[in-house]
Amino acid sequence: MLKSFSKYKKALLIGIGGGADIIGTIPTKLHLESFGIKCILGGLPWERYSIDPFPGPRPFDQIVNVTNINDSFCWANEKTQTEDGLLFSESKVSKVLKEKILLVNIFNSSSKIAKDLKEFCKKNKIDLIVGVDVGGDVMAKGDEPGLSSPLADSIMLSALKKVETSVDTKIAVLGYGSDGELEPSELNNSLSIISKKKGLIGMLGINADSQRIMKKLIAKIETDASRIPTLAFSGTYGLSKIRRGRIEIDIHPFSQITVYIKTNVIFKDISLSAKLIHNSSNIWESNNILLKNGFKTELDFEIKKHLTSLEDIR
Repeated sequence: MLKSFSKYKKALLIGIGGGADIIGTIPTKLHLESFGIKCILGGLPWERYSIDPFPGPRPFDQIVNVTNINDSFCWANEKTQTEDGLLFSESKVSKVLKEKILLVNIFNSSSKIAKDLKEFCKKNKIDLIVGVDVGGDVMAKGDEPGLSSPLADSIMLSALKKVETSVDTKIAVLGYGSDGELEPSELNNSLSIISKKKGLIGMLGINADSQRIMKKLIAKIETDASRIPTLAFSGTYGLSKIRRGRIEIDIHPFSQITVYIKTNVIFKDISLSAKLIHNSSNIWESNNILLKNGFKTELDFEIKKHLTSLEDIR
């Protein structure tokens, strides 16, 4: 048990990579709740392109059945969807857990998100924020060949770094390599640097309760990366294909572990992408900065995929 967390009263746990990253908050949620800490879950309205062919995250003005909070946040419930009928992973989590979920407007700059997040935390008496990434690409240094979706993680990591002046923040990584982007050796290298910089807080495995809840969510939400930890907990080890057979990953005991890291260390000593976009004005500028610096991004991929699909229709 990570007793260092026991001093907090109320926590916000955000899936920072979009898609089904919110499922990865469950082991941390149950762990914190064992100390009597009340938890709020959050995520980004950005589903994978195979689920939502709209390129990029969904703007708040395309989302219905929400309760607005400010420019960067709104409350979602089980009926929250886009105007064209897409239910988000967060909507499905809300239905299963029977609780409202926080949605983040990732179109905003990290500075704006941080400002609105500070106000939200003050109003709701939140003293801990944990940004949860499933797979570990938030631990990318930037030169990894397989890195393909650093944009959302970078914006949220930058925002959490800025929030640290008011609220304690941590980064959590579940499913070591389960998204198929970083190789185990690359993750190990980053984690070694983090440890040497005294940025490693600790690690936590899945238990039977978190496994049960995660499986309920996975039954409703299409996901590869968030399923891998549950498979590892159930005893599945070895090579397995994800992303509809395009990528092969190795499922191993570490796949079920959540690694907790100090936000300032992963920002300062690991993530070049977060530093590059730290002062950008919105998601579009952030995306362009990363592309100009040789990064591939999930937004660029989805835009090109969408344009290709339109050409096929014609």
